[in-house]
Amino acid sequence: MKQQKKTKNTPARRVSKTKPPPKVEIWENVNPIYYSGIITAIFFVIALTGILNHEMWRDELQPWLIAKESHSIPQLFYNMRFEGHPVLWHLILYFITCFTNNLFYQQLLHLLIACSFIFIFNRYSDIEIPFKILFTFGYFTLYEYTVITRDYGLAVLFIFSACAIFKNRYSHYIALGIILAVLANVSIYGVVISLSIAAILFLDYFYDKRNNSKDFKKLMIGITIVIIGVICSLYQIMPNKENTWPGFYAKELFEAPRWASIANRLFVAYFYIPKTEGIHFWNTNIYSDDYAKMYLPLWKWFTDHTEYLWAWIYLPILSLFTAFIIFLRKPLILLLYACATFGLLCVFYYTDLIHLRYCGYFLMVLIVCFWLAKYYPDKHYNNSILRSLSNAGRWIAAPFLTLVLVTNVIGAMVAYSKDLGEKFTVSKDAADYIKENKLDTLTFAGATDFTVASIAAYLDKKIYYPQMDDYGTYVIWNKKRKNDITLQMLVSSIDKLMYNERKNKLLLILTNPPMVSKDGKTTEPLLRALLAKDVKMDFIKGFEGGIQTDEKYFLYMVEKVDPAKIDPNQYQLLN
Repeated sequence: MKQQKKTKNTPARRVSKTKPPPKVEIWENVNPIYYSGIITAIFFVIALTGILNHEMWRDELQPWLIAKESHSIPQLFYNMRFEGHPVLWHLILYFITCFTNNLFYQQLLHLLIACSFIFIFNRYSDIEIPFKILFTFGYFTLYEYTVITRDYGLAVLFIFSACAIFKNRYSHYIALGIILAVLANVSIYGVVISLSIAAILFLDYFYDKRNNSKDFKKLMIGITIVIIGVICSLYQIMPNKENTWPGFYAKELFEAPRWASIANRLFVAYFYIPKTEGIHFWNTNIYSDDYAKMYLPLWKWFTDHTEYLWAWIYLPILSLFTAFIIFLRKPLILLLYACATFGLLCVFYYTDLIHLRYCGYFLMVLIVCFWLAKYYPDKHYNNSILRSLSNAGRWIAAPFLTLVLVTNVIGAMVAYSKDLGEKFTVSKDAADYIKENKLDTLTFAGATDFTVASIAAYLDKKIYYPQMDDYGTYVIWNKKRKNDITLQMLVSSIDKLMYNERKNKLLLILTNPPMVSKDGKTTEPLLRALLAKDVKMDFIKGFEGGIQTDEKYFLYMVEKVDPAKIDPNQYQLLN
């Protein structure tokens, strides 16, 4: 048999004595619909269990109270004028309150929203299935944006909806524009992310060198819709001139300690694990405390406190640099990551709102970039340094994402188990006690208003707020409201209320019991006192010990009495 003559166009055959084993991908035969349905069903059961054992706190209840107290959509906008939020979440709750006053339906709605974004993510994302599972049961998706009922889950739903149709973006520009416009009207963080994705959509058209005038027209319509949505959102977010919400806004462009603490949020959001000791895990992390007393020179302080040096400087920079390397081979995705991440950093820097519930959007941006990166080819760099960094990013992408998602699963396990075993807030306990003892028929007065408002929600009852000198349920952050109220002001307000409305008895709910001194040296909680010569106040019961530490309640019965029957040794006059 003649040997075949090799030519330049005939590659030499490599003969192997042993045939390599076939590559088996254990997930390749998984039906995406069945898989997504099963994962969502498991998520639903776990999340529902968590929700049924979670007591809603004031930030969850404030939107509900505003919606319930609004009897028309124009009134809803009016009632929201001091909130600094777009109306969308409140509008959804408004329609629910038209049919029911049961708070559980707010939680049920939020659970359905969470299950929707979990299904969309698992069904349409091209991220590998093990990563999908880890992300599904991470801290933010399972706990912070599901068990706790706020508008964050709604934002994630629209973010993932946009990502789901991004693969076929050229034929869905208008639909993407509508989704991103709605996303912008969830929160200021939605504004940042929607603008970032819209910018990539615009650049992507030219990056792909498309010359279809019909597609370009649809693109511009979509971008216009996004811009209109953003303008509407910012108009609602801009603070009212009468707003007195106690924000700590940045006054300078660069305050090093402030930037360091904000940078820490990026690292903590990626690798979040709350503190495990005690029950007060929420808004804590195992790496460092959020607030620290610093001294000059700053570098000396950081070197004296190495945990902050790592958690506030080194590890955030390393996390950011790692993400940049990973997305370097996808220029548009790198730009998306940079725009959204730095946009969020700037918002957090200006507002100083750095609780983890806000900063979870850092992780959402990271996941979005991993998702959308699947739709772009790798860029090959001629520069040797960029080529090496790009290749390094390809190798570290999976380990980095694994580490991020595994730590978030650990964080979810800690938070979920603690919320399951402990009271998140004792406000429901206080409300139940009031109902069981038939005290809900009395007039209520309460301070501090923003903590007592939770009881107003659970009892579906208006409370007289001395800080506002008026009845209400939700907190109105206007100039009429007194942020701080002294004991003397409280006593005067209650005395005036009883006199003007001819009340013989009322229930006073205080966040903190008044502290009095009998010897001029030591203080103790007030148990009984006279607000006036004919008005006495007696302590009934206190409620403390929830995960949310500042929601604690002390109940006092205030009633008019015959001054002649008062024992001066038992009651001291406060006024």
